[in-house]
Amino acid sequence: MTEFKITVILAYCVIVICICHAQLPKKDVYATVPQLLSKNGYPVEKHRVKTDDGYILQVHRIPAGRRFARRSGTPGGKGKKAVLVVHGLLGSSGDFVVMGPQSSLSYILADGGYDVWLANLRGNMYTTHENLTRNDEVFWNYSFHEHGKYDIPAIIETVLNVTGLSKILYIGYSMGTTSFFTMMSQRPEYNDKLIAFVALAPAVYLDNIKPMASFLLKSIDIVNTLRQQGMMSAEFRRDIKDFVAGSVCSAKHAQYDVCMRMIFSIVGEDYEQHVWDMTSVIVTRMQPASWKQLEHFGKIAITGTFTQWEDGLWGAVKPYNLSNVRIPVSIRYGENDQLTEKSQILRLAKELNDTGTLYSIKPGCSWPKFNHLDFIFARDVGKLVNKPLITHLDELYNKFHKE
Repeated sequence: MTEFKITVILAYCVIVICICHAQLPKKDVYATVPQLLSKNGYPVEKHRVKTDDGYILQVHRIPAGRRFARRSGTPGGKGKKAVLVVHGLLGSSGDFVVMGPQSSLSYILADGGYDVWLANLRGNMYTTHENLTRNDEVFWNYSFHEHGKYDIPAIIETVLNVTGLSKILYIGYSMGTTSFFTMMSQRPEYNDKLIAFVALAPAVYLDNIKPMASFLLKSIDIVNTLRQQGMMSAEFRRDIKDFVAGSVCSAKHAQYDVCMRMIFSIVGEDYEQHVWDMTSVIVTRMQPASWKQLEHFGKIAITGTFTQWEDGLWGAVKPYNLSNVRIPVSIRYGENDQLTEKSQILRLAKELNDTGTLYSIKPGCSWPKFNHLDFIFARDVGKLVNKPLITHLDELYNKFHKE
């Protein structure tokens, strides 16, 4: 990767890595997840989850599908299959809703008979803190390490307490997989509370983006430069996002759409599966992230190791213990994913296979241009990925669920 290409990407990298796409009318661009679910005829609940270190996470539940008649009481009661779905970097529970009932994973899961729980990890619009405000620098002092240590365990406990179940399924996308593996490394007791794990585009090894990470974090020290200018996090004001969305990201054709061209230069090109009218919605619904999240991913890329943060970006390298994973893991990857690239996925798969936990690994679908973001917003993601995924989840549940 040339310095010129990296410099061009720099202006966009914060807002394009692992963000979601939406197939929404313009009036629904700022609609909340509960509003979108209700509008589409699905039952929805909001649950308040408090972590051990004081963060308050709003988790969204879809206890039944639109096609199922609601019984009295809670439709997702004891005995129903429950699944936790966890978003990626700069995302939220909205990642699995915005493409609509025919495409988005949450709707298809609910219609497939699952009790669906959509996580929100600290930092996005659905999260707060019991003592800190978002203007407090310490609020943003976290990475995916804390997601795994505090957020995911707290959410799992809430799901188990509400449903009365002893175990649930877990689906993670991108950073949602990173959080799973960090949780298992630090808190292996959660193997006993999960049935199986499905990893969509897992972000564990990132050697392929080492040149970009080294340039941004070392050569030009972009994060510390922005910190010194008063930016406590990778967060952009709504008016700025609206301006970008309505100007440079509003083109309808590939040759004019600068935003998607920059995004594709990072995640892999797939113009055929892109819905051009929705480019601006990607920017509009983008969620904040901490600088430490980006730096921690950068440390993994630069060191070539799935390492803990320890004493900082240039500090000690201490690998997370993947051998702590004891439940079946299924991996789905994109053949043209340039962010979590296939060779790095296969490296992870080998480690899991060596410990006997790899259940399956295969492309997310047969489309050869399928990229990192296609798992969320490809034009045909419902048909290509999500509907077949229901069959696979049923297989995992029937094979590994034990009362």
